[in-house]
Amino acid sequence: MNVLFHVDQSTLWPMVTANVKNMLDYGKAEGISFTIEVVANGEAVTDLSLEAPWLPRLQALAEDGVRVAACENALRAHGVKKEDLHGFVTTVPAGVVELALKQQEGYAYIKP
Repeated sequence: MNVLFHVDQSTLWPMVTANVKNMLDYGKAEGISFTIEVVANGEAVTDLSLEAPWLPRLQALAEDGVRVAACENALRAHGVKKEDLHGFVTTVPAGVVELALKQQEGYAYIKP
């Protein structure tokens, strides 16, 4: 099952990381394979270059195969440089385009 999480507010990161972890744990327990991508745009991209209490959980999820992608348009708008992002974060040219493309590919869309 392919799942797409959309984060556009800084306050949502703890909930998103908990949701993704719960989904992966459920999948392991039930024998369901998930492909998960988290797309950040808006103000949420600013948190991907900082230290935050939830960041180790997000990094662990990335190490478990979750793709974490930041919108390059939002990075520019908020003055965040790609090289300042944590190493597990990838970028996409436009977050809204990534969201649309993944949904067209059949990803389930979740926005906490």
